[in-house]
Amino acid sequence: MFERKTGEDGDVSSPWQLRAAAVLTIGSLALFVPLQMYYDLGDIVRGLWPAYVVQALLGAMLLIGSYTATGRRHADRLSVVFVVTLTLQVLWGYSVTAAYPTLVAFSITCVLLGAVIFFGWGVRRVIALAVLALGGFLLAGSMAGVSRHDDAPFGLAFVTLLVAAVVAVVAAGVISRSRAALAGREEELEALSARLMSAQEEERRRISRELHDELGQSLTAVSAFLWWFEQKLPPELGELRSQALDARRLASQTLAQMRELSQLLRPSVLDSLGLVPSLDSQLQAFAKRHHITTSFHADELPDRLPAEIETALFRIAQEALTNVARHSRASHVDVALTREDGGLRLEVHDHGVGLRAGDGARTQGTGLVGVRERVRTLGGTVSITSGSGTRLEVRLPLR
Repeated sequence: MFERKTGEDGDVSSPWQLRAAAVLTIGSLALFVPLQMYYDLGDIVRGLWPAYVVQALLGAMLLIGSYTATGRRHADRLSVVFVVTLTLQVLWGYSVTAAYPTLVAFSITCVLLGAVIFFGWGVRRVIALAVLALGGFLLAGSMAGVSRHDDAPFGLAFVTLLVAAVVAVVAAGVISRSRAALAGREEELEALSARLMSAQEEERRRISRELHDELGQSLTAVSAFLWWFEQKLPPELGELRSQALDARRLASQTLAQMRELSQLLRPSVLDSLGLVPSLDSQLQAFAKRHHITTSFHADELPDRLPAEIETALFRIAQEALTNVARHSRASHVDVALTREDGGLRLEVHDHGVGLRAGDGARTQGTGLVGVRERVRTLGGTVSITSGSGTRLEVRLPLR
């Protein structure tokens, strides 16, 4: 699932943002070095090769880190190290070569705007970066002095950088406010979704109880009355006795279907015995109904889990099995529920045809949207992969 880290200043970063910044960093290096060589600026390239090596290493570090668990977990810190080091690298290069202050100011402007756009930095971080960039630019300029490669006066380049810093700070403020408004709206929608799912479960529980208790008792009484009626009929009324028997069989069949529907709505074993027995019962019923072999593995689980987690995992497994029956053409499905890293992991793996090109609508169906909402409400992650069949993996924190 998409992962995002939020800092104290509202700063956010995510793996795909790190990758985009890394690709641009390495790409700009691959573009500018050949251009400098083309325009006979080999002396500048030779003077800046340590800076170019640092830039290439930064881009590679960012790209590799975005694909590792540690990098994704510390994406925000990684972005800070990357931006600050890249800024210092540009300033050091200017102090060494004393060339093209306007181009240096443009490079630092790109870093400032990149911190806002790619990494979602807040106002305080951008101000700190702007102060570092402006102060470093003045210091590097005083160390560089006057160069034959000056493309514009140093003062003009400094004013350009100052304007860019102001624009970056203002943009960070606007984006931060917009992000805060969106986050508030998202929290409201998540709360509404949680309330709707809770109300849906309560309604299912009520309907299931009414089907099982009230209508079930009525049909049982009808079946008993038909049996009594059948026994009281004289032998000469054989045809009527046969019709009474058919009616009793129909009542029994209706009662069995109604109880099955009641279990689908809200299995009583989920409330009385917990998640593991209810999943086991559900898989047995699924195998009997769809003629698909099932296996179930549960390891290191407590006897009972929080009610909201039990309900969510049961519904997620139910939706996954429904998709297996509809789409996978599988002959076997494995379900595993384990405890790991202080949380729970539910895995449903069918050995069917898997996801093919054009199956995007299947992974965005209403049922799987509901699965993602349940997982997001509980602070977990969900992933769907396709290899040997389709694998649905859900991880939930267990507080």
